[in-house]
Amino acid sequence: MSNIKLITPPDRLYTTEYSFLIIYPSKIVKEQLQSLLANATIPINVYLYEPEDEHEIEWLLDVFLQVDTVVIDIDNCDTRIRELASYFLSKDKTFWLTNGQESFYNVINKNRIFDLDFLKYKIGDEFE
Repeated sequence: MSNIKLITPPDRLYTTEYSFLIIYPSKIVKEQLQSLLANATIPINVYLYEPEDEHEIEWLLDVFLQVDTVVIDIDNCDTRIRELASYFLSKDKTFWLTNGQESFYNVINKNRIFDLDFLKYKIGDEFE
């Protein structure tokens, strides 16, 4: 089992471990993440931004710049975070989920995902 750190606003870690940010994850996404991390063999920092954190926009933007990979669950985002979605999606490190069929987000970012299995391949052999 690896050393997994869950970080929420207003905390930050300044380390070299692989880090990713999960924005407004659904219960299903959280369960997938938990299952995936159960097999991790490296230290990982997981930054979590949820609805109760909405007053921490500066934290979200700072952490976004700091992490290696970002996952945003667009369907669960409130309107303030959806206004930032195009900024997040303009970066290659952002992967996004939605149940919507017709989305202009595909024009901005081709990294649409349907589950978190891509993280296994993003990190490489660190997941067994």
